[in-house]
Amino acid sequence: MDLASLQAFYKTVYYRSISTAAKELYLSQPAISMQIKSLEQELNTKLLERSNKGAKPTEAGNIVYEYAQKILELYEHMNKDLESLINTRRNISVISCPSFGHYSLPCSLYEFKRRFKGIDFDIEYAFTDDVIKNIEKGVYDIGFIEGECTNENIDCMTLGASRMYFVANPEIVKSNILSKKEITQYSLFIIDKKCYLRKIIENVFSSHALDIYSFSIHMESSSFEAIKSSVLAGEGISIMPYLSIKKELYNKSLIILEVEDMVFKYHYSLIYNKKITDPLKLNFINFIKEHGKKSFC
Repeated sequence: MDLASLQAFYKTVYYRSISTAAKELYLSQPAISMQIKSLEQELNTKLLERSNKGAKPTEAGNIVYEYAQKILELYEHMNKDLESLINTRRNISVISCPSFGHYSLPCSLYEFKRRFKGIDFDIEYAFTDDVIKNIEKGVYDIGFIEGECTNENIDCMTLGASRMYFVANPEIVKSNILSKKEITQYSLFIIDKKCYLRKIIENVFSSHALDIYSFSIHMESSSFEAIKSSVLAGEGISIMPYLSIKKELYNKSLIILEVEDMVFKYHYSLIYNKKITDPLKLNFINFIKEHGKKSFC
């Protein structure tokens, strides 16, 4: 079995999107489709149902997805063990929720590498629940999540607070102050249900007697970048983390929409397995604890 095809299928199901899988794997969408088709031919069964709403696994696809996760984790472990034998450079594996890993973490990794030579980072992105699972299993060393973790096998430290905001292209709104009734008149681009931040959004809506499905939901996506591109194009509005829209707010290509007293708050945290004893990894953990806020982008 070709692991590249298995990974293409796994990422597509995980994100429910061929385009997002292609972006993460640095492949074209046709290449991803060909790999999945090759896997279907090898297994002699259909694995995906495709529609304009995304890609959904068949019953057989769900089975393959569960095994693919285990196979790819084992493959990752094998590579790490082999690298430790042949590579004099030291590796730290990091897994982060996209809202933090894409926008705040890169500057901290750069600063740590500047201070400590010969260090490499292996970085993966996943939603918070999957970050926690991977840290508990020891697949990755360090994790960054939205919210907090109460798992007894994991140490968790809150790093800071952040917010999400309603945002839009300024050309499609007459005012940046809207009522709840007015905001529901716009098409909504929103993060996937697997994302922890989606729960924050739905809880805030519920506390204001507002149903998320009172909006015309144009797209649910696992990628904030995909959502942001659609909003920048003037196709609708979204609710996005401040960390992901700082640049666009500065250059005024996006504006914040104030909707009565609706506030979307959350925390982000550092997590790691309590069994970690490697001095290098503990050094990085201490670096984040002591300098994290100053070194985040």
